[in-house]
Amino acid sequence: MDYLIDIAKEVVEAIEKAVRKVARENFGKEVAMGADGTPTLYIDKVAEDAALEVIGKEANVLSEEAGYIDNGKKYTFVIDPIDGTRNAAHGIPFYGISIAIGRKSVEDVEYGIVKNIPSGDVYEAIKGEGAYLNGKRIEVSEDYSDIIYILALGESGNEKTWKLVKFNTIRAMGAAAIEMCLVACGAAHAYFMPQESLRTTDFAAGCLIVREAGGEVYNANGEVLNVPFDLKVRSSVLAVASRKIAEALL
Repeated sequence: MDYLIDIAKEVVEAIEKAVRKVARENFGKEVAMGADGTPTLYIDKVAEDAALEVIGKEANVLSEEAGYIDNGKKYTFVIDPIDGTRNAAHGIPFYGISIAIGRKSVEDVEYGIVKNIPSGDVYEAIKGEGAYLNGKRIEVSEDYSDIIYILALGESGNEKTWKLVKFNTIRAMGAAAIEMCLVACGAAHAYFMPQESLRTTDFAAGCLIVREAGGEVYNANGEVLNVPFDLKVRSSVLAVASRKIAEALL
């Protein structure tokens, strides 16, 4: 696993380097249709190409654009080459890279790394060894005196999330993996995507990071979140600092 972790870190560096070479006005150009059924933007293609070049045949790969690449290995890299593509395309400095390493499903992910490219912040977790931000141990917040919820709104929201807006302090940033990491480091108390719209590539790394920080991740039905490494499977996501917070949102 140490060898694969080193590769994951190399992938993050390669993606960031490749993305920084691209003119921002080219980020949002559509270049193909991804394996997940959504348009592939130029920034996504550049990022994924950089990742695949580093990984080679050292592991299987599941990525939003290329789909599943079976290299006959025990472990799979679950990659969202650019988390928050729309943010990147519009010049909003909140987008990054999400990589998880596991075998078949979210529950057996053993390593996760998420990097916010504009800020440089790196979130990591190794199963059973805790979660870290820039090398420093992090934990979810147990201070409920000023609760902050990160909610998916617009078409991604539902009646429940819109009602919560009226009575709570809300943020909505548009990059699921990084937003989950904000729960892990105690900056927010919950991230909630109520619609069955996210793929395992969006949250596999974030789930491990939140859990290793002392939080939990559920779906909108209140069930502990676990889905297979399959782009056809979509899920709602509720990452929380505690069950108490989850109950207030469900």
